Amino acid sequence: MSKASLDQFKQYFFDALDIVPLPLLISEGIVTDEIGNNNRVHIFFNQAFRQELGYTLDSMPDIYQWFEKAYPDPTYRQDVINQWHQAVHEAQARGERTVELPALITHANGEQRWYAVTAQVDVTPNPDWHIVVFRDIHQLKTSLDETTHASLTDSLTQLANRRGLTEWFEQYTHGTALGTIVLDIDRFKQVNDSLGHIAGDRLLVQIASQLKQFSPSKACCARWGGEEFVIIIPDCTRQDVLQLANTLCHHVYQEGFLWHATRHQVSVSAGISFTEAGHHSLDEVMARADRAMYTAKQRGRNQVCADLP
Repeated sequence: MSKASLDQFKQYFFDALDIVPLPLLISEGIVTDEIGNNNRVHIFFNQAFRQELGYTLDSMPDIYQWFEKAYPDPTYRQDVINQWHQAVHEAQARGERTVELPALITHANGEQRWYAVTAQVDVTPNPDWHIVVFRDIHQLKTSLDETTHASLTDSLTQLANRRGLTEWFEQYTHGTALGTIVLDIDRFKQVNDSLGHIAGDRLLVQIASQLKQFSPSKACCARWGGEEFVIIIPDCTRQDVLQLANTLCHHVYQEGFLWHATRHQVSVSAGISFTEAGHHSLDEVMARADRAMYTAKQRGRNQVCADLP
């Protein structure tokens, strides 16, 4: 095919893609699974891409510019790059010609939306055209995220619920020292009986806020049920978990509970367990901390007891 015929075909091809309603781009270069050696030049953005994402060839000439502008947060950008190279590697190993991944993409105007990004790859990398298509899944993704969050979160306190704590435990606690605190509000039934259930709910929210305020960011705070709360801290020392439990016990008592301009005395009983680095069972660490919490109740409440291994 002569150069004139090739140019004519390219123009016809680009004109045809310009009426496709999904944003797409064409790049030219090598698609490989080698991180840091995979730049490609952009040669075409269709009309839907320019209108929806707001970028032009002048503002985003190659794949390096794409990653810097579409993913401005360096940590997320590197995560996306790693995901893509892993996906390309696996696709090439299976002999597949396309890869699709979800990504939170930043538009030229700063708006961020979730897309399913589908890209062509080659089993044997060679300089060629590669079409990348963007399908807006923002509403679906955010709806799924909200549903997932709701299923893992206690609706009243916004702490993790039992399911949320269980999933977090399975993901973040392997191979690390673990501190567990079980706290129970003392004489909570009297609060409901004397002040009403609305006051009881307000107290639960206040305690949850105090737990989040004093717990380290790596910890998971959960409402285990009723007036019982749990804090699990990975990668901590026995002193860390004991100090946190005592701080919370002291603060709850000193703060009290303000209801209808009257301050009421409130306290919690806390039990702690500590496990050295290794394999942990949620049932085991909870049972140990729970036993210690009941010991604190039996010894007069408003105190911390530790379950010794």
